[in-house]
Amino acid sequence: MSLGFNSDVAVGDDVFHVQTEDYGQPQCSIVTLVYHRGRILHRRNSSYSDLASAAGYSEDALGERVESQHRSVIEELRSGAISIPPASARTGRSGQGIQVQLRNANSWLANGQATLDVQVLKRADRSPVSDVNVEAYLSGVKGEARFNGKTAADGVVQIRFAIPSISSGGGELVIRADAGASEAVDEIRFALRAKSKGGGPKVKS
Repeated sequence: MSLGFNSDVAVGDDVFHVQTEDYGQPQCSIVTLVYHRGRILHRRNSSYSDLASAAGYSEDALGERVESQHRSVIEELRSGAISIPPASARTGRSGQGIQVQLRNANSWLANGQATLDVQVLKRADRSPVSDVNVEAYLSGVKGEARFNGKTAADGVVQIRFAIPSISSGGGELVIRADAGASEAVDEIRFALRAKSKGGGPKVKS
């Protein structure tokens, strides 16, 4: 089972999104990304192969390692230990990079089945971008819930999967497009409610 944490962190007048995930075995990799307006400003990758090979390995121990890295990056972000580019440098590139959008945002979920019609465009001229890796993943569910695809010449990819049971606390669908460069990453998020009696999961409005 993969583990992860997501936090919005206020630094001055800006808000940064910090995301830490366990990529599972055999990678044994914990990755933390700091986002600002869809761009990755900082990346930290650490291995827990030592923990995985230890006799006393447990998911609880791994969870503590993942959470420790997540909190460490947040503390460094707030203290200034992680360098943040000046606001002018971050906002001056708003016309660059890519934008991911869900073309069927009002109808992607039906009867517990997800059909994501995702398109990736260049921010500068709204032209489609091909060969972009698109990942959809779910938090707040049991087990691994990651689904991948790659955009075609029209910048579109369709990803289909069954929605697992959502925990009582709700979950989140994240759609992330990565064109292979730190300035060419974007993502969108949808909050999910646990299914009601006799129904399937619902998207929070």
